[in-house]
Amino acid sequence: MGGCNAYESKRMTEVTGETLRPGGFRLTEKAVRLCGLSSGDTVLDLGCGRGATVNYLYKTHRIRSIGIDPSEKLIGDARKRYEFADFVTDRGEKLPFQSEHFTCVFAECTLSLMEDLNAALKETFRVLKGGGKLVVTDVYAKNPQEVDGLHPFAMNSCLRGLHDLTKLEKTLRETGFAVSYREDCSDLLKELMVQTVFTFGSMAEFWNVTSGNCVDGWRYQEALKKCKPGYFLMIAEKEGTSCG
Repeated sequence: MGGCNAYESKRMTEVTGETLRPGGFRLTEKAVRLCGLSSGDTVLDLGCGRGATVNYLYKTHRIRSIGIDPSEKLIGDARKRYEFADFVTDRGEKLPFQSEHFTCVFAECTLSLMEDLNAALKETFRVLKGGGKLVVTDVYAKNPQEVDGLHPFAMNSCLRGLHDLTKLEKTLRETGFAVSYREDCSDLLKELMVQTVFTFGSMAEFWNVTSGNCVDGWRYQEALKKCKPGYFLMIAEKEGTSCG
């Protein structure tokens, strides 16, 4: 997804914190419990940003994970903050890892940022062991017919890539995943938006500031409102038997 990268703006962390997403670690922790993860698991954080989840998994559960992100700036920050962890600069559409390597992949507010979602899901499927889990927390459109109105805006933000949940689940099934859990968590997105308005005065001004005025925040926010954004947690399992 081209254009300016809102996640590289320091102003973004004023409302999202280091996780750069709604809810902080609340859904991360819930996913750890639902997936039964422990220190013996191998985990990939797809779109790790500044490495917050990689650090949380290790400090809280002693789960070692690898973080990957296409932003050299964000990966550079992650390496400075968390020297104990491994971080890779690369894209989700072509993961530089062996097949059947991970027991779990976290994609927290990142699948919506992929240039090619199908390719990213196929790569995720490839690097997961049989029975491995894909944890997705992300944004979706309650009015998916309005999503095309976001495409003209050249900004790298998950809200520009709102999912159509019906299409996403269909794509997951066609890739070989079985969705085992789904929960609507739109209250977390609403909570974040309220905090954003409190901090910046309006959502439109937030978009202006974090994008460096590379988009018209007022027009962008109007297009978003038509989509009626929501937020969800989904867990999908790679069907098959582990080779490792």
